[in-house]
Amino acid sequence: MQRVEYRAAQRNTWWLWFAGAVTLSAYSVVALATGWSREIGIGAFLSTFGLMGIPAAPWLAGMALGRTIVDAHGIQTRRLLGSSAAAWHEISEIKVDKVGHGNCDYWIHISRHDGDSFRLPAPMTSDVGPDPSFEAVLKKITHQWQEATRP
Repeated sequence: MQRVEYRAAQRNTWWLWFAGAVTLSAYSVVALATGWSREIGIGAFLSTFGLMGIPAAPWLAGMALGRTIVDAHGIQTRRLLGSSAAAWHEISEIKVDKVGHGNCDYWIHISRHDGDSFRLPAPMTSDVGPDPSFEAVLKKITHQWQEATRP
């Protein structure tokens, strides 16, 4: 089986949100350090709101950089700050996790026989950022797992 790498269909959106978070964070840091935001108004609001971009920026970059690698041996994930892997024979279940209410995100979740589990960074789909290949990739990964573990 050939090695296949999946990246989130929404990665360009994640990068745009990352750029916005960095821009707002930079504005906030400069505004708070220089005193631009001392008066009540839009500047004070943006300074306070922009501070949320500081923890959000690394998370958004991680979402954009995440990828899933599938090959003859199993499945691997690579993220900004870590990775996970499972050989095909270690996997006990492949299912879809629905995260959120209303506009939900759908992620592929891998459970292993040892009780450990992890979520694939790609593919994922949602109402906000649909991935038209999500169902096909889910079927392909599930089929590869079933073929690899068939007695």
